[in-house]
Amino acid sequence: MKIKKITTIFLLVTILYSCVKLKKEDQSSLVENGIEKTWEIFLTIVQEKDKAAFKEVSSKTIRCYLCLENTLAEQKELDAKRESDPDWYNQLYDKDIYIPIDRFINEDFDLIFNPEFVSILKEKKTIFYKNDNEEVELYEVLVTTTEPSAEHEGGQHSFQFIKKKGEWKLREIGTIP
Repeated sequence: MKIKKITTIFLLVTILYSCVKLKKEDQSSLVENGIEKTWEIFLTIVQEKDKAAFKEVSSKTIRCYLCLENTLAEQKELDAKRESDPDWYNQLYDKDIYIPIDRFINEDFDLIFNPEFVSILKEKKTIFYKNDNEEVELYEVLVTTTEPSAEHEGGQHSFQFIKKKGEWKLREIGTIP
């Protein structure tokens, strides 16, 4: 009976140690693959409003639903498409949502990366989520930008980075929910 208890305790300690070791390895892989450093650089770029550097760390297009309705005129245009175009949904998600980087910088950068939002991105907890995809290396950087409360379920902003030619590039900006 005593040997059974000792064996059980030993087994539990071994399992716990393995989990802790795995967690440390996961963290070191974040550092090794450069996504944490990329995020730090990204935050500095948006804080300093360095649009040339932003273009360098971004893909040629950014998938961005926010960009389709971040002004009153864009909201009205989207509403008109919903009412008049039977194929509006497919058009929206197959084509319109992909914003060319130059247009994003000219029309959306300042609206999205205002000082208040950048401050939230820098202060809030960041989660790095590896999107397991065999064809490309992707990471989602998740930031809880609205804390849950009795009146609101909370929300996150998601920044998806893809590794291209050994460098991380911003590919998508989204929200959850």
